[in-house]
Amino acid sequence: MRGFWIGFAAGGVFLVVELLGRTAAGVPTLAELVQDRLILLLPGPVFSFFLDRLFYLGKPLLFATLLVGQLVLAGLGGVVLARWPKPYILAGALWLVTGLLVLPLAGQGIFAGNLGVALASFLAFAAYGATVSYYRHEFALDAPDVGHPQRSGPIETSAGRRLLLGGGISVLVSAILGRMVIGTLPSLPAAGAGNGNSADETTPHWPSPVTPVAQFYEVSKNLVDPTVDLSTWRLTVTGMVDSTLVLTYEDIRAMPAHETIRTLECISNDVGGNLMSNGRWTGVRMSDVLQKAGVKAGATDLYFSSVDGYSENMPLAIAMDPNTLLVYLIDGQQLPQKHGFPLRVLNTGTFGMKNPKWLTGIQLTTTAPVGYWEGQGWSNQSIVQTMSRIDFPSDGAVVRMGDVLVGGVAFAGSRGIKQVEFSTDNGSTWLAAMLQPSLGLQTWTFWSAHWQPARPGRYGLAVRATDGTGQVQTDRRATPFPNGATGYDRISLQVIN
Repeated sequence: MRGFWIGFAAGGVFLVVELLGRTAAGVPTLAELVQDRLILLLPGPVFSFFLDRLFYLGKPLLFATLLVGQLVLAGLGGVVLARWPKPYILAGALWLVTGLLVLPLAGQGIFAGNLGVALASFLAFAAYGATVSYYRHEFALDAPDVGHPQRSGPIETSAGRRLLLGGGISVLVSAILGRMVIGTLPSLPAAGAGNGNSADETTPHWPSPVTPVAQFYEVSKNLVDPTVDLSTWRLTVTGMVDSTLVLTYEDIRAMPAHETIRTLECISNDVGGNLMSNGRWTGVRMSDVLQKAGVKAGATDLYFSSVDGYSENMPLAIAMDPNTLLVYLIDGQQLPQKHGFPLRVLNTGTFGMKNPKWLTGIQLTTTAPVGYWEGQGWSNQSIVQTMSRIDFPSDGAVVRMGDVLVGGVAFAGSRGIKQVEFSTDNGSTWLAAMLQPSLGLQTWTFWSAHWQPARPGRYGLAVRATDGTGQVQTDRRATPFPNGATGYDRISLQVIN
């Protein structure tokens, strides 16, 4: 067991070096590179299951699990290295294997990200091997038949204390640095709590018509989202174009700007869920950018690439729609890092996954590859499902007889909302709700109704919407994977005198 704890302590030193590289120079850790591939290998339904239940805690928990796994592997490595004639040789071999197997996952070019990862991993493994060698010497675990007598007694006890102290400090520093890497954990924005469970509380809690930027939902494949340097960032348009187009941030800001209010919803949003927000966006028309490059005859699709390795596709017909934008402002301010600074796509009528962030490349082609999430089985078209939600009263609320205000939001992407109905008898009969004017052609719609319960008792409420084409929202309950959730949002409430 001593070899395990030697390796475990050395693993703490490994993590300190690794996380220092991340916090000081932005070099991705091995855990990040591995988690990116794990998410790709994770079946879509499994990813959706964890996202629905863990929300924003999922990625930090995965990162912490991978770091603990590294420590355990380091401990097992210590069992071997503690008896190895030259521990630094095996540590070097481990670094070489890591370079061959893990570095290609960085996907940033051998002279950019991979060199940084290579250097950081080399230093980390060197620190690991050196620490194991130090503690092996302290405990005199070398073979005693080479003229080095076995230590014991006070010397070994002193070495054990140093092992405990050094390992503890290393793991503690790793935890602190890991917390810095993860950053401040975002909280799930409430889309509108209900009236609560108090019979005396009657004030409804509407979501903001335009979601404050700090509360805008955020889902990303990354553990740590990229930080983009504007001095080196470029948007490149290639493929079936008359000439390759390279634009700086200033070039894009100099083009005619267009503002729109539009709702984004995550394809993983469950029935009644909060993974949707409404924003005021400013950007340039994608068609203007494509016309600058000159689209060749025969091109049918666009393929997007991003700083973080994310990819997505789009039919050329949608890209040329004047409502499809490349945006750089939200609510009048620069896009925050987590929302895609400096540039992201704003699609029409689709779920959020079709709006790649940290955009760097647009390639015109005849057959675009599938995008990042489509490779896991999610819908390629990703058209928004008609949805409606009850924001108040809340599920399980207790309300008094009299006028009960019921309300929430409905959304159907570019199809718009024509009508919302609610039921107080679990869907047997339906009553029309009032609609507030939408802020845009592709925004959510607020609905409300004043309901007079006939008698005290328990009621089952449900809501359904009709989109702008006249299609009524389906009552068939489906999970978010692979096409987005469907079904009626339902709550139960108690009416008392």
